[in-house]
Amino acid sequence: MSITYEERKKVFDNIKLLSKPEHEEIYRILYRNKEQFTENSNGIFFDLSILTDEAFLKVKEYLEFCLKNRMEHEERLKELDTLRNETYLEENDTNTA
Repeated sequence: MSITYEERKKVFDNIKLLSKPEHEEIYRILYRNKEQFTENSNGIFFDLSILTDEAFLKVKEYLEFCLKNRMEHEERLKELDTLRNETYLEENDTNTA
């Protein structure tokens, strides 16, 4: 299986959306898979184009997990906000009656 340039580009763009702890997990994936990376005072750097397919797929899978969790969390927050607003409105209706 060959991974396309477009897939790698999409992963690259989405990695930018991750938080620091999530970036650290990407580093751990690279380290466990013995992938090449460099490190300096600005962070850890690696080339997505030379990752093995196995390592790339693990990074991609982790990235999808993070983004899915983030979306689900945002949905739960919206639901909570809606419930709070409904409860507030019901309380105000009861108090004014």
